[in-house]
Amino acid sequence: MHTVFQGVTVLTAVAALLFTARSLDYTADATSATRQQMHLSEQGQISDRFGKAVDQLGQEGENKLSIRLGGIYALERVMRDSADDEPTVIEVLCAFIRTHAPSPLKTPEHVNTSSLDVRAAVTVLARRPNPNANQNQRLDLADTLLGLPGVALSGAHLARTSLFGADLLRADLSGADLSGADLRHANLGGANLQEANLSGAGLIGADLPQAKLSGTNLIGANLINADLQLADLRGADLRGADLRHVDLRGANLSTTNLRDANLDGANVDAATLLPHGVARPTPSPTR
Repeated sequence: MHTVFQGVTVLTAVAALLFTARSLDYTADATSATRQQMHLSEQGQISDRFGKAVDQLGQEGENKLSIRLGGIYALERVMRDSADDEPTVIEVLCAFIRTHAPSPLKTPEHVNTSSLDVRAAVTVLARRPNPNANQNQRLDLADTLLGLPGVALSGAHLARTSLFGADLLRADLSGADLSGADLRHANLGGANLQEANLSGAGLIGADLPQAKLSGTNLIGANLINADLQLADLRGADLRGADLRHVDLRGANLSTTNLRDANLDGANVDAATLLPHGVARPTPSPTR
């Protein structure tokens, strides 16, 4: 009788364990299904928000400016809430800028200030949440002409972006990534580019008088015919940069690294010449 009782006890325990295991499996399945439903619901909400934002972006006319701005910032929120949708949002905003700030066939002498919605779209793109992801790295702003004087783009992600002829007068681009960017003939007078990355950037004919470039990475940058009068280049890295025919009158080049830079035809009158890593010229021996 005792043996029978023990057997019943064991069977009861096994049955309890099986019941518990099945209950856990059921709970796990239910939890997984709930999560899947939540995910689908979230995706549906994001898709709905994206569609509404694009509709807002397409509202033309001066009296619809606030609606377009709302659409731009709604798309920024979509980027932050859904990394999978970030590349699509980038494409949409780039297309918006290309449509609303097209470059004329002939570059004008004066660049008109871009509209508030274009400025907002550029700002949102420059601070996109995942700029280093392969599909998010490049902004397609080709064939645009942007007027962004005084724009605040500190820490912006604008690597390899086309900013040809852009008006960036007194813009704050400190710490920005502009590596490989096309800044030919851009107006960067008085701009703050301290600690920015401009390595490999194209700055042919760019205007940079009184620009703040201390600590800036300009390795391999092309600055042919650029205007750098009175620019602050203290501690800037210009190794291998092309500085042919650059106007450096009155510029501060103390502790600037000019190793292997091409200075043929450069005007350095009244410049502070204490470059880092460059040997001072030795006087010719008296014969």
